Amino acid sequence: MQTKYLITLLLSLLFSLSACADSSNTDSNSASILVPSSWVNQDGSTLSITSVDSAGQITGIYINGAAGYNCQNIVYPVTGWIYGTAITFDTKWESTIESCNSITSWAGFLYQGEINTFWNLTLNGSTSTSQIIQGKDTFTQITTSVRKSLISKK
Repeated sequence: MQTKYLITLLLSLLFSLSACADSSNTDSNSASILVPSSWVNQDGSTLSITSVDSAGQITGIYINGAAGYNCQNIVYPVTGWIYGTAITFDTKWESTIESCNSITSWAGFLYQGEINTFWNLTLNGSTSTSQIIQGKDTFTQITTSVRKSLISKK
């Protein structure tokens, strides 16, 4: 449990120090979600969005904190899209540390400071849609970048 909080703290510090972040990420595709930013869901999992390109494609990381699931407290890559307030992102649960032999996709929207999503988890080797595990998550923002210069003016 302490490892999860340490990882979250380190990510928060990383994002706080990213004062040189590209301020061009405020176009119409990404204006609703600041980049970089981190979000935590009701189960303690963390989504960190590290970049959004001009087309709305996002990249970032996901750290699973949900009780009862494997692949916890490990950084997994995230890719997806933002279109206005709509968002979708995916992660493949495979790393050099642990593989959960599956992919999860989230789709939802940003509203009143929360990202509300439905998710589908598909195991490798599935043969029926009845084997797809489904759920919903609500993510609340925990960090955002500081967009000011570290060089002070006198």
